[in-house]
Amino acid sequence: MKRDCLCLFLILLSNIALLGQTPHKKGEVHDSVPVNGAPKETFALYLPLSFSNQELSSIVFVFDPAGRGAAGIQPFIPASEKYGHILICSNNSRNAPYERNFTIANNLFNHVFSHFNIKEDEMYASGFSGGSRLASAIASLTNKFAGVIGCGAGFSGIKEHMPAAHDYAYVGLCGNRDMNYKEMVENKGFLNLINFNSTLITFDEEHQWPPQEQILRAFDWLNLQKLKKEKPIPIDKFRAQYVKDYELVTRFRAEERLLFEAEQLERMIKDYKGIWDIDSIETQYTRLLKSKPLKRKLAQLGKTLEQERKWVMAWDKRLREDFAQPQKVNWEWWKKELGKLDKLKDKDNTEAQNMVYRIRFDLFVRLYSRKNELIHAQSSAQSTFIDRFIDLLKSD
Repeated sequence: MKRDCLCLFLILLSNIALLGQTPHKKGEVHDSVPVNGAPKETFALYLPLSFSNQELSSIVFVFDPAGRGAAGIQPFIPASEKYGHILICSNNSRNAPYERNFTIANNLFNHVFSHFNIKEDEMYASGFSGGSRLASAIASLTNKFAGVIGCGAGFSGIKEHMPAAHDYAYVGLCGNRDMNYKEMVENKGFLNLINFNSTLITFDEEHQWPPQEQILRAFDWLNLQKLKKEKPIPIDKFRAQYVKDYELVTRFRAEERLLFEAEQLERMIKDYKGIWDIDSIETQYTRLLKSKPLKRKLAQLGKTLEQERKWVMAWDKRLREDFAQPQKVNWEWWKKELGKLDKLKDKDNTEAQNMVYRIRFDLFVRLYSRKNELIHAQSSAQSTFIDRFIDLLKSD
């Protein structure tokens, strides 16, 4: 692990801000740019319309879990145009051992920093699902990034990959029907506990790349952290972001999205306290926390997250046992257990409905991952078990 960290650090340190030229057109996604020195590796590239070879540029390294460079670029384009970020997404990095992905990232860094003039203090990393875990690992190992946007998943669980005494800011983005929603909520608590500069933005979505609107919200937050470090603080820009943030509060309130409203008010208090007059924000937040509708919502969320934890743990254990002995599967037991989920789908409780979606999708992903592992294995019984279980999930 130390070797990987040193390698990444040296590449970032030695190649940053080298003079370079690029023949690529601005405002277009170039989906297969060759990586110098790595003949089988390519990446997708997007240059904002404001890009200039003669100026230093900010940059976002994006990691898609399936190595889909162009797909990884798309959600970031509005943010790229607003803030002038170059977008880079590998076509080779994917869910795989970290050592392999670190090598790919090293090759990518070496190429990019040799061809573009990059601002050392405005490098960002982002990823979705397994790519999110990779992005935070790279940022933690190098401590050379200004911010990380983790979409749909948190951290690898390896100590060296975890945020600790690092300088970067972290934004978690997660849909409320994402199978990793519970993990992201728990990560928020962990990051708050260690006083790490971070926030969690949740929204209505499943386990997929966040919409462009949510990616832009994340970069607005990262830009706010940058503004807060400037001396003196640029008041006009600061005020404009405050107004935009409060417009979201107003929208969530009008739509009666109480959890989103509370999350946004909490974020504004944390971001603007000591810099801006937030007395009215704190009053609104206190009043909302005391309201019966939000208390009911929070109680429903807490109850469903605890139930989700119990079901996922129990079913994962049973799934592993059945996978090991596919001829002895008790299908009636599974039908009964899944029936418990079906009974919650029609209840007037959106948090329970979201939980049902998360659990079913989590089961599907676990099964599908095992199916991929069997491509080169000789186990027809296990393959049949997975196919039948997937059909069972689809039929409900």
